[in-house]
Amino acid sequence: MKCLHKTMTSESRLLSDYNHQGLFQKRDYNSCLSSTQGPDITVVTESAAAPGRSKFRRNARCSLVMAGKSILKEIWAFRQTIVIIFLPLLAGILPIVYQNGPSKGGFVVIVMAGYWMTEALPLAVTALLPVILFPMLGVQESDDVCRNYLKDTNFLFVGGLIMAIAIETWNLHRRIALRILLLVGSEPRWLMLGFMICTGFLSMWISNTATTAMMVPIAQAVLGEVLKQRAKARNKSYANGGYKVCEENEMKGKSIKFSNGTQTEDTPEDVEEVVTSSVDVRLTEKDDNDEAKIEDEKEPKSDEEAAAAVIIDFKSLCSEDQALSKALLLCIPYAANIGGTATITGTGPNLVGQSVIDDLYGNDAGVTFATWLAYCLPGTIILEILAWLWLQFLFIGFRGCGKECCECLRCNCNSGEDQKSANDVLRKQYNDLGPIRWAEGAVFGHFLLLVLMWIFREPSFIPGFGGWSAIFPEPDYVTDATAAIFVCFLMYIFPADVPNFLCCRKNDDESPVGPRKALLDWKITQKKLAWNIIFLLGGGFALADGCEKSGLSAWMGEKFATLDGIPPWALLLIITVVIAMFTEFSSNVSTASIFAPILAELAEALCINPLYFVIPSILACSLAFMLPVATPPNAIAFSYGQLTIPDMAKAGAMMNVIGIIVINLMMNTYGILIFDSRNFPAWAADESSTCLGESTFSPSTAHMYMTTLSNGTCVC
Repeated sequence: MKCLHKTMTSESRLLSDYNHQGLFQKRDYNSCLSSTQGPDITVVTESAAAPGRSKFRRNARCSLVMAGKSILKEIWAFRQTIVIIFLPLLAGILPIVYQNGPSKGGFVVIVMAGYWMTEALPLAVTALLPVILFPMLGVQESDDVCRNYLKDTNFLFVGGLIMAIAIETWNLHRRIALRILLLVGSEPRWLMLGFMICTGFLSMWISNTATTAMMVPIAQAVLGEVLKQRAKARNKSYANGGYKVCEENEMKGKSIKFSNGTQTEDTPEDVEEVVTSSVDVRLTEKDDNDEAKIEDEKEPKSDEEAAAAVIIDFKSLCSEDQALSKALLLCIPYAANIGGTATITGTGPNLVGQSVIDDLYGNDAGVTFATWLAYCLPGTIILEILAWLWLQFLFIGFRGCGKECCECLRCNCNSGEDQKSANDVLRKQYNDLGPIRWAEGAVFGHFLLLVLMWIFREPSFIPGFGGWSAIFPEPDYVTDATAAIFVCFLMYIFPADVPNFLCCRKNDDESPVGPRKALLDWKITQKKLAWNIIFLLGGGFALADGCEKSGLSAWMGEKFATLDGIPPWALLLIITVVIAMFTEFSSNVSTASIFAPILAELAEALCINPLYFVIPSILACSLAFMLPVATPPNAIAFSYGQLTIPDMAKAGAMMNVIGIIVINLMMNTYGILIFDSRNFPAWAADESSTCLGESTFSPSTAHMYMTTLSNGTCVC
């Protein structure tokens, strides 16, 4: 008994200590006690003490289990710190053991990829690691590493960002979007197509994140009006001797049932109040104790601010209305991710791909704004259409109001009322913009000038025409970045209003004589410019350059040369599948920075045109449709609370499959004409290369793409 008393005392103290530290909850502990079965105890001399001893053993066991859980929770809370500390220690084994260039490059790749994937540090901060690690490891001089952060491609991106800032500052993007939506109509499926056209077009020139952030509030405002009109149409149908409208319609705790015009629970007036209240567009609730907030809410808000504050009681909607909400919300980030691939400046991975190609092969590779647009634009249009059809099939259906509601055609819930209401919302928002201002026209003119300069700098599609760059002494010195910065420079000079100088001054102009405000000023640029993306791109360029200088890319290319038995088209399919999966969990830019230089070396080792692997892999980096964390546009759409992760995974998985198929078909069909991807080019061969020859490889014919000589060298 004395021993038993000691056991009880120590175990009770242990339980008291854990309870005092708050390391487990009482409910969890009781659950553990109820589910834990102690071992059978056989006591010969003190049978009465056996049940008590068994109970306290169970208590101790549960205490240890809960303590273990609490320790795991604390470890999880410090997971980012653990990654920051231990990842370099583990990866440091490589340069210590092998002590060669590829191992040093591999160490930097592992550390940066781990930090990027786990987001243990901000992405832009991780991008600064090459400045520290490559000089310390003896891979590159600090001066050579730092040059990657402000390369020609970086300034091309900066020029695109400044143009986007000018467009956003003067609301030109909003006018374009609303105008397109008014043209396509307000029937749900065409409305969804209109949103995808607007988003896809704008994301070609503006960042995907900014485009999505602008379009989603507009979609929410339109959706709120459509759902209100649908609810009114259903109630009107009931009042006229209606019938069952939705299988599921539980709003605010009420179950609404219709049966041959007889209502089982609520009166028609109650039904109208319930079905319309769930889709009311309401502003954020105000705090009664905050006088300042009350005063602010009394002031009229702009249309854009009101749209951003739209809240829809999503859970109270019936199934087909929920499906419409999901489809309209998902189509915007999908269109943004797809549209960004159409131009070099559309998204970060495209710039990384062009930079890698330019660094390795120079201008001879022929990857310019015009060739990229000619190659990617058809694929972008195809992907947008397929995404539109897939979202219709998954959420809306191809007839009636949706696949969830069999009698929607009879109830006329998709009547012209909701379409007219949605059109009225769009028309009101467009009219609130007022007539086109001088500044909007000026920004649009600069935008067209920039696009034309990009396309006609070296228009290889026009035989005998060297482009506008040929008028300068050294045409090769002029790049797309030159055009971008030139047009941006003009916007800091061009007036934002009609000049009031001499004869240009209007008779009713009473403004003081002097220069007008320019279209852009540096304060706005400094505030809105995405400096973090510039550092992220620079870090990607520095990583790619370091992989080449350390010999890591060449080493991996040699190791992957064992894949020479796989047909090129099959190898390309494998590459795009792997990258599409990898980019769901990692930054698109970091994924492109890691894979692009390695795939270029792999192509050279297999005597394949490097563009055949690099360009599709870059496009695959934008196939991030499944998870909210995959891209910022996905996260913006998910934040509205109308989507679940299973919704995004189900829709995004098929989108990934569709995107992979389209990307592979692009390179294996008309990509051959644009980039001559059947032949191994002279610009990719060095002095020791044996890949140049009479033969060419055919992506559609596996056994013809490579011939191996007796000495082991490959000839294409």
